[in-house]
Formats: sequence, C-alpha cells, structure tokens
Amino acid sequence: MTIAGIIALLLAVALHVFIFYLESFAWTTRALPVFGMSRESAEQTKEMAYNQGFYNLFLGIIAALGAVFYWAGSTQVGLALALAGTGSMLAAAAVLFITSPDKRSAAIKQGTFPLLAVILLFLGAFL
Repeated sequence: MTIAGIIALLLAVALHVFIFYLESFAWTTRALPVFGMSRESAEQTKEMAYNQGFYNLFLGIIAALGAVFYWAGSTQVGLALALAGTGSMLAAAAVLFITSPDKRSAAIKQGTFPLLAVILLFLGAFL
C-alpha cells in the first residue's frame, strides 16, 4: 500500500510542478487555453497567478521531501511530510470544488492523485 501511495504522491508532485510552471511562467501564453482565459484577463491576474504557482510548487516540495525521508529510513518524518503535502493539495482541490462549480473538473483533476496518496499512505501506515 505504501509504495502505491508514494507513486500517487509522486504523480501529484509532478502535476503540481506542472501547475507551477503554468501559473508562474506560462500564464499569459500556454496557460490561456488550459484555464480558458483571454490574454487581457491573464495580464490582469498575472501577479496573483505567479504567487499561486509558487504555492503549488511548495506543496509539491513538501510531499516530495516526504517520499525522500520515507525511503531514506525516516519513515515517521517522511509519512508526516507526505501527508502534510498531499493533504494540503487535497484540501485546496476540495475548496476549489466547493466554491467554484464551473471549475469542478479542474478540482477533480487536481485532487485525484493527492486523494489516492492520502488514502494509500494512511492504509499502509495504519493497517
């Protein structure tokens, strides 16, 4: 279970690093069709998106460090970091799902790997 949880965690990290790229560096270019924005709208929200991109990167780093610590033998520290990172990713996706009905599809995409990671890591640690 734990190995499957780490795999789901790593997929969540990869997705959040990609979101970081889109929000922080490609907001006014590549991100336009992904987020369904006009160039003008993207320009107006560029600073906010840049900050939000780093938020996603930092969540990915926390989760990735959890995997590193876990495989290095510090299983309790690794599990705590892994669950903190993926749990925060999942919570952010839940907030998006609840508060923005028009973005529910994005919330599901953003939250699926973290949900799987949380469930599998929890089962692997406590069963």
